[in-house]
Amino acid sequence: MRDFLFRNRLSGWKGSGSISRKHFLPGKFSDLSLTIKMFLLFSCACLAAMGAAFAVSYRQLYASTEINQEFLARQRFEQTRSMLEERLERVESITRMAIGNENLNYYLKNLMESKGFSQQYVQLQSAWDWIENIYYGTDYDSCLFYLDGDYPFADSISGYVRDWDSERGQEIHVLMEKNGYRPVWLTGEMEKNGENGQYLIFIRPVTNLEDFSKNLGSMHVYIHADKLKESFLNTPQKEVYYIKSAQGELLTVSDSALYEKIAPSPQLENACLKEGGKVRADGREYYARRDEIGDSGLILFAVMPSDTVEGIFWETGMWTVIFFAAVCAALLAAVWLIARSVCARILQLSTTVAKVREGKLETLDEKEGQDEVGQLIGNYNYMIRRIRMLLEEQYRLGQEKKGAELMALQSQINPHFLYNTLDMINWMASRNEMDNIRETVLSLARYYKLILNKGQDIITIGLEIELCEAYIAIQQKRFRGKILFEIDVDDQIRRFLIPKITLQPLIENAIVHGIMEKNSGRGTILISGWEEDDEIFLSVTDDGVGMVTGQEIERKHKGSKYGISNIETRLTLFYNMDKCITYESTQGVGTCVSIRIGKKTGEGETQ
Repeated sequence: MRDFLFRNRLSGWKGSGSISRKHFLPGKFSDLSLTIKMFLLFSCACLAAMGAAFAVSYRQLYASTEINQEFLARQRFEQTRSMLEERLERVESITRMAIGNENLNYYLKNLMESKGFSQQYVQLQSAWDWIENIYYGTDYDSCLFYLDGDYPFADSISGYVRDWDSERGQEIHVLMEKNGYRPVWLTGEMEKNGENGQYLIFIRPVTNLEDFSKNLGSMHVYIHADKLKESFLNTPQKEVYYIKSAQGELLTVSDSALYEKIAPSPQLENACLKEGGKVRADGREYYARRDEIGDSGLILFAVMPSDTVEGIFWETGMWTVIFFAAVCAALLAAVWLIARSVCARILQLSTTVAKVREGKLETLDEKEGQDEVGQLIGNYNYMIRRIRMLLEEQYRLGQEKKGAELMALQSQINPHFLYNTLDMINWMASRNEMDNIRETVLSLARYYKLILNKGQDIITIGLEIELCEAYIAIQQKRFRGKILFEIDVDDQIRRFLIPKITLQPLIENAIVHGIMEKNSGRGTILISGWEEDDEIFLSVTDDGVGMVTGQEIERKHKGSKYGISNIETRLTLFYNMDKCITYESTQGVGTCVSIRIGKKTGEGETQ
C-alpha cells in the first residue's frame, strides 16, 4: 500500500510537468518505504555528529585517566603507610602501658623472687591473667618476657617466659645495652606451631617501678610478617606492595605471583623516590615509590608497570565504547520511532490487523479521516465490531446450552431411592412399627424438601450435607443400624455452592458396592470436607470390601444406577474443571471417593 501511494504521488508530479522520478532519486533507493528512507537520512546525520564528539572525548579521556591513576596510586600508598604505622604504634603504646602497670610489675617481681615449681606457677598465672586482656587487643602472635632471676622451671611451665641468663637472653641484653635500653624493632625467623616464618619483633625493657635505674628484664612482641599484609589496600591487578627490612630482607608482599613476575631489581628499588613517580629501570618504565614505616626501620615499596595504566584505560575505554554504542542504539531507536510516526496510521493498522491472527479483535482509536487510509481504518473498525457482536451472541447461546445440559443431567438422577423407601415403610407398617414409620416419613419429607429447594439446582454445601443427613437417617432405618455414618465437614466451606445431589449417590455406592458385599454386612462411612489451596475437597470413605485395580473402581462406580459419570459431568460443567472425581481403594480395607471443586458463591446461596 505504501509503495502504491508513493508511486501515485510521483506519477502526479510527472503529469504536471514537475521533476520526473528517475531524476529525483536513484532507482533502488526510491523503491524503499518512506519509513526506511527517513530512518537512513536521520541516522547518517546523527551518527556523524556523535562519531566526531566521541573521537575528541576519547583522547581527553586517556589523558585524564593517566593523571587520575597516578593520583590514586599516591593516595593508596599514603593510606597503606599510615595504616602500617598505626598498627606498629598501637603495639608500642600497649606494651608501654603494660610495663608501666603496677600489677604486672608486681607479679613479675614476685615471679623472679619465687622458688620452686608451685610458687612460680602461681605467679605466672597471675601475670598472664592480666596480660591476656592486652594480648587479645593487639595484632601480635605471641608475647615473651626475658626476666632476670633464677626460675629453671619457667620455660616448661609457660611458653612466654625465658631466662635472661640464657644464650638468647644475653644476646638481647647486649643489644639493649648498645641501644641505650630504648625500645627497638627487629626482624627474624621463628618457629611456631611447627612452621618457620618471618616475624617482626618489638623489644621493650621492663623497668622496675620501685627503682627506675634497674630493669627486671625485657618484653618481646612477635608479629608475623604476613599480618602486615592486612593493611594493604586493594590494588589494581598489576600493582604490588611489599615490605623489606633495613637489611634488605623481604618480609611480606601483597601478591606473591605478581611480585615474582615483576621481580623488582635493586636498580629499580634504588630509583624509587619518596614522592613517587615514573622511573625507568632494566629497560622498562614503572610507577614506583618507597618510604620508611615510622621508626621501625621497615621500608614499604609500591611498584606498578606503566602499561598497567594503559590496561586500566582500555578497560575504561571499553565501557566508553559500550556506552557510545548504547547511546547510538538509543538514538537509532528514537530515529526509527520518528520515522515511523510519519506513517503512524498505516503502521497502527498493520499492527492491529496482525493481532487478529492471534485472536485479538481490537479497533483503532485513530481518527478515520477522509483519505484512503482513513476509509480503510473505518471499514476495519466496522468489521471488528460486527465480529464481536457475532461472538457475543454465540457465547450467550453456548451458555444457554450449557445450562440446559446441566439441568438435563440432574434430572437423570434415578428415583429408585423413593421406591425402596416406600417399600421399607410398607414393611414397617406390616409389623406395626409406628415410631420407625413416623421417623422415616419425617426424614423422607425433609429429604425431598431439600431436593426440591424451590426449583434451585445449585445449593450450598451446607444444604447438601443436610440432604445427606436425611438420606443417612433413612438408610440407618433400612439396615437396622448395621451401617454407621460419621460426618466431618469444616464449617468454613458450607457456604460455597455445589450442584444438588452430588454426595448422596456416592454414599449409596459405598453401601451397595462396599459394605453390603462384606460377609458381616456391617461397616462405617465417613463424609469429610475441607479447604486447601483455594480449593474445596469432599470425600466419601467406607471400610467395605474394597477393589484391586483402578479399572474395577471406575467400572463399579461409573456403572452404578445413579450414574457417577453424570455427577462428574455436572461438576465439570459447573466449575469448568477437569477430573473432579478421583478414586482410591484397597481390597479388604475400603474405598475413598474424593471430589475436588472450586469456590463459588452467588445470589442462590442459602444460609
